[in-house]
Amino acid sequence: MLLRRTTPPVIKEFFIWLGIGMAFLVLQATWFYGEEINPFRLDLVFILVTLLGTLSQFGLGILISAFLGMLVDILSWDMLGLTLILYPLIFLLCHLVWTRTHLQSLWIQFVFIFVLQVLYVFLVQILIKINSGVEFSQIQVLYILVQGLITMLIGLPLVYLHRYLMKKRQPLH
Repeated sequence: MLLRRTTPPVIKEFFIWLGIGMAFLVLQATWFYGEEINPFRLDLVFILVTLLGTLSQFGLGILISAFLGMLVDILSWDMLGLTLILYPLIFLLCHLVWTRTHLQSLWIQFVFIFVLQVLYVFLVQILIKINSGVEFSQIQVLYILVQGLITMLIGLPLVYLHRYLMKKRQPLH
């Protein structure tokens, strides 16, 4: 009997979700490039995919979200440390909700994406108020909510695709 060398599943999942996150980060930086907060720049799509892939594994999710936040900070040349703190905070809060509730329906997960965007608005406002050198207008809050709706619309097929690829099919009702 020959023993096959296999990659541990945690390491494999880390690189899969990091690769997906990096792909969306590159798309965001090139294709959807615009203002700092633009309703048509789909910032949180890669966070969404990372969250869906790692919500059941706390350490892996925190590590990937911190790494992606650090990359966003380095590539944006603005407020070093904001997204390094923001992305793990978003993951932590979503993980706390995810582990304490039983999300059976795909539609509930679909609405969860919009709740994630609203959470993002509050965290951005709190962190920007702490950093007094940054201006943040109310119209930008509206842009983030519009961005949340767009991300929610894109998120439905992504959630279904994630469930299909991971063989965790769930009903649509």
